[in-house]
Amino acid sequence: MTKVVRIAAGQGFWGDWLEAPYRQVTGGPIDYLMMDYLAEVTMSIMQKQKSRDPSLGYATDFIPLMQRILPVLAQRKIKVTANAGGVNPSACAAAVAAAARGLGLQGKLKIGIVTGDNLLDRLDGLLARGHALTNLDTGRPLRDVRDRVLSANAYLGAWPIVDALRQGADIVITGRVTDTGLTLAPLIQSFDWRPDAWDRMAAGTVAGHIIECGAQASGGNRLLDWQRVPDLANVGYPIVEAHADGSFEIVKHPGTGGRIDVPGVTEQLVYEMGDPAAYITPDCVADFTTIQLRQVRKDRVRVSGVRGKPATDKLKVSIAYSYGYKAVGTPGPTRSRKRRPPIGSCASGSRI
Repeated sequence: MTKVVRIAAGQGFWGDWLEAPYRQVTGGPIDYLMMDYLAEVTMSIMQKQKSRDPSLGYATDFIPLMQRILPVLAQRKIKVTANAGGVNPSACAAAVAAAARGLGLQGKLKIGIVTGDNLLDRLDGLLARGHALTNLDTGRPLRDVRDRVLSANAYLGAWPIVDALRQGADIVITGRVTDTGLTLAPLIQSFDWRPDAWDRMAAGTVAGHIIECGAQASGGNRLLDWQRVPDLANVGYPIVEAHADGSFEIVKHPGTGGRIDVPGVTEQLVYEMGDPAAYITPDCVADFTTIQLRQVRKDRVRVSGVRGKPATDKLKVSIAYSYGYKAVGTPGPTRSRKRRPPIGSCASGSRI
């Protein structure tokens, strides 16, 4: 029988629906729960939190969530990959370990930590060695804003997560790894893919890209017909059912709301895509023009034919720096039908 590996999306961003991971681990058979918490601005927020309290700097809501689902994970042998560690993955892992001990699960779960992405304390050394770290959009060197930098993180790929899984980790907590790497790593581990199997690396990357934003791929990102998507209040988050040859299907648990279809998967594919023939990650360069989608049956889309190219020799670095203030405006009350309501009033001003 052909081996199938099931990877379920549980979170698509920090602040996503906390009920989703619980439903994913209890709603049907899965092998991995993937949870993506990080965006570019999230890293600067977490770094500011850590600067005020060294014990912080990670997604704090990850801890009570894990406390809720840890017994299910241990019972069903479901592994977790999550970048909830933010800029302090060690503290995040320690908090999860404490929660596990409180549940009497000591010795039953092994936690892996991926670090090395945080470059904040290494910037001056990199600049001194001749790395200009120029802005990809403007070409300006980092020195122009060095005194205002708040956070700096390199995007690591799937392989550090693979190393943790190969050492027996049941839960892998990372800092800034690519969103796609959280899904690709379990596939590499499960199918023993070679690092230079570029088509399969690209297929796993595409799988990760489809489910990285949670319910966006299962009905939440419909631009034209979202009102006709059934029961979005009970939306089922997407699941990858993958095969060793790199093909996979996108599904969701039975009895959940939302919809898995070719238009919805396509809309998620073009999210943050850039050059469709060269989606660059640390693990490979995926050619999105080769993707073939087919509706197998209701709420099941098959993805195949993905081709890949060798990875580049560089990593992307996300750097955030202070740049003035952010103003938020809200409409004022209308006192008379004959009077035009005010455009807005300054509700707050906060330094970024």
